[in-house]
Formats: sequence, structure tokens, C-alpha cells
Amino acid sequence: METRKGVISLKRPPSALLLITARLYTWEDLRPLQSAVAATWCLMLLASNQGWQDRLRAEAKEICGERIPDYNMLRKMKQLTMVIHESLRLYSPVMVNTREVFKDMKLGNINVPKGIQLWIMVGTSHTNPDIWGPDVTGACKEPHLYMPFGVGPRNCLGQDLAMMELKMLITLILSKFSLSLSPNYIHSPVLRLLLQPEHGIRLLVKKL
Repeated sequence: METRKGVISLKRPPSALLLITARLYTWEDLRPLQSAVAATWCLMLLASNQGWQDRLRAEAKEICGERIPDYNMLRKMKQLTMVIHESLRLYSPVMVNTREVFKDMKLGNINVPKGIQLWIMVGTSHTNPDIWGPDVTGACKEPHLYMPFGVGPRNCLGQDLAMMELKMLITLILSKFSLSLSPNYIHSPVLRLLLQPEHGIRLLVKKL
């Protein structure tokens, strides 16, 4: 690596820099798709529950009035935040997180050697009755097991941006339209790169 008048020239980029660059490209490519899939599932759930649509409209009306929501307004929307979090729990676009073990360690009674790739099954932890109660709708007994954006120092860099995008999109849609599920909708989540609706989400949209 050489520098000249503030310009960095890379002859042989170190492996760590290559890894960071690759991760940034991957994040930039996937982020819009992840947000779109997350919004799709959230709108499906809201279309199934007119009562919550009304509650979110009332909250937005109280906070925003007739104004277009800004960052500070969106931060105040507690019920909308709750709805998005619940949607991400049930239909997290990213269903698997991976971590590489850098040194020999022990998890409970299991010896985990260095170099192993650990797969964290997000969808399983989000719907485990031992964590969320018998009907999987209770309060989480272990908050760190809610991880739609990962957990810890290596969680998703774009989670705040994603939440703001989701809040803005849902608020604007609900301010102008009422949603309901089409009778032709087939509920069929399928895990490909992300957790996606296999047949799409068919909604009936009515202008308010």
C-alpha cells in the first residue's frame, strides 16, 4: 500500500481489506432487496389486520398531522416500531447468520474447534415456544435471541437505515390506502437467498 498526496494506491491489498471490500459490495447489493422483502411481509400482516392499520394511521395522524414524516417523527412512532419488529420476528428476510470460530471454545457441553462455521438459525430462535411461550406470541424471555439484524458488535450496519425506510414506506402507504388480502393469495414462505413469498403477496388496495 502506498500513499501519495492523500491518495491511497493498492498494489497488493491485504486480505482483510479485500474481505471488507467484498462485504461492502455484498451489503450494497442485498440491502434494497432485504428492505423490499421485509416491507412485503409487513404489509401482508397489516392487510390481515384492519385494526392495526387503523391504529397506525391514528398514530401517524397524531404525530405528523398533514405533514410528510421526517426522521424525528418516525422515531416517535412506537406502535409502528412494534409492528415492524413483530413482522421481522415472524418473517425475518435473513434466516441464517454465520460466525467463524477463531479459537477452540466450548458451548455448553459441546467442544467447538477453531475454524468451524457456526450457523445461527434466526427463524428457529424467533419461533421457539421455549422462548416466546406456547403460542409463540409472548414476550421474549431472552432478548438477545431476537436477531433480525444480527446481534453484538458485528450486527447489520444498515439496520437503522432499514428501519427508517420501512417506517416511511408503511406510513405513506397507510396514509392513502386501505389494504386487505386477496382471496387468491397463497401463503407460502420459501427460503432462497432470503425468506420470500413464493407466489408473491396479492393485496386488494382501496384508496382512502
